[in-house]
Amino acid sequence: METVEFHAVVDQDQVIRPPDGVMLPRGEVEVTVRSRQGEPATSADSLASTRAWLLAMAAEAEQAAPDLPSDMAEHHDHYAHGKPRP
Repeated sequence: METVEFHAVVDQDQVIRPPDGVMLPRGEVEVTVRSRQGEPATSADSLASTRAWLLAMAAEAEQAAPDLPSDMAEHHDHYAHGKPRP
């Protein structure tokens, strides 16, 4: 059987809720619980590294951006396709 590992917080209700996207098999399973107390805290945001990468890419693209017209977003059809401005 495949092993599924994830980090979760057990609240006062003593229910273990897997994070979004973690698929658990139905039926009887064996559960092993290890306390993470004393370990460095990790981000609860599973997309933190992706978000940091995207922000870094956006900053790099902003620095390398060619001189574009200030109304490029508003009139992109004009600049990209030659459509007359309104």
